[in-house]
Amino acid sequence: MDDLLIRLMEPIESAGVINVWRRSRWDALRWLEERMNHSPEDDAAFFEHTVARENQVWIADCGGLIVGMMALSDSVISHLFIDPDWQGRGVGSALLDRAKELFPYGLSLFTHQRNTRAQDFYERHGFVVTRRGISPPPESEPDLLYEYRPAHAEPGDDRG
Repeated sequence: MDDLLIRLMEPIESAGVINVWRRSRWDALRWLEERMNHSPEDDAAFFEHTVARENQVWIADCGGLIVGMMALSDSVISHLFIDPDWQGRGVGSALLDRAKELFPYGLSLFTHQRNTRAQDFYERHGFVVTRRGISPPPESEPDLLYEYRPAHAEPGDDRG
């Protein structure tokens, strides 16, 4: 995909990013989204006041259309979502590649145990499960900690 650009989000683009984030969560985590019942206003407030303030938000831009997003804080990927219409086209891989460039000594992330599509994706990209647990309330769902440590990284080295 030659016209795919991975870049930092501009503040004016937050509505488009939130739209992708909501559509993707509904597609991948419908069981959780139905239970949590977040309104669009709830999501916008959480994104603006938490996600965008605590992370660098990277977007996948294809010809001016936002097709994916990744929130990254230090070497932790806190959100990685691709618009359902764009999944399977290398968008998620391109975002992960950018994270690996930024943090060549390793990355970590959590995903829900019920999200087997995400597990398959991360495992194809070299991530391994290092812990099973429960996500914090109000979700309180079984989750997995995934870590990516390239061969050249020293144990415990998280420079980036």
